[in-house]
Amino acid sequence: MTTKMRLGLLILVTISIAACPFTATAEEKEGVFTVFRVLVGKPAVAESGGASVLIVPGTVVMLGKSPEQDATDVLQVMGKLKEAYRLGEVSLASSFARTLAAEQEVGVPAVVGDLEIRATLLGFDAKQATYGVSIKERGTVVSEPRITIPRGERGIVGSRDGAAAPYFFLTVEPLKPFRAPVPKAEGDTGEITPPKIASKVTPVFPQQARKAGIDGVVMLGCTIGTDGSVQEIQPVRSEPMGLTEAAMDAVRQWRYEPARTASGKPIAVFTTVTISFLLDRSAPEKPKK
Repeated sequence: MTTKMRLGLLILVTISIAACPFTATAEEKEGVFTVFRVLVGKPAVAESGGASVLIVPGTVVMLGKSPEQDATDVLQVMGKLKEAYRLGEVSLASSFARTLAAEQEVGVPAVVGDLEIRATLLGFDAKQATYGVSIKERGTVVSEPRITIPRGERGIVGSRDGAAAPYFFLTVEPLKPFRAPVPKAEGDTGEITPPKIASKVTPVFPQQARKAGIDGVVMLGCTIGTDGSVQEIQPVRSEPMGLTEAAMDAVRQWRYEPARTASGKPIAVFTTVTISFLLDRSAPEKPKK
């Protein structure tokens, strides 16, 4: 099916306060923020003399042992899959991110063929997360792998989908639980009111990423000063092709109502901001007049 990509941008702001007198958040008790991606591979042209490698449905492929090894971003993942399976082309079909609670099931947009992909977070702790994946083609289950992934790393399930997408790969990336250092309270030990966004600038989707069909999720760590300005910012989870830089450029311009102690004194705090750059690949292209 011919599709066009419409530009979309979803901004998710997750506050994880860790500065001055405050306790660490219990995010890891509530669920696991997970990034899913569907990659489509097509075999090389026969005339090239190369032969693709058969993927048994449900094959689990693990790339690297840590985010710093090998596949550090989606472009490298695509390149490694193309090389490993002797494919002529690997493209990004969809991206999806969600915080999953234990036993929660979600549908992962496939956007290719007649596939239906569902993932369930079966269990997790601070070090790893276990998922059950169900892959259906035209309503028939073709694979139901179970995969345990170290948090901060990436697991990949490979399968096939006939002529529509000869090869496809589902990447599953559970982020690490975020814990920032928390100084001991001095003086005011009451509950802190978290900062609230007063004004924000929408990130600009980089043209090179849009043209290449690359989207994804950027997570930033920011220090919000006592005046509500973003004083320090650094990437916690990055994306290629200018997406991380676009997110940082926008968030630097955000302004907050500062966090305050129980007595009303403004204090500097640390927050995380998650920005999802999403391309809408589901809209059918309108015929040209």
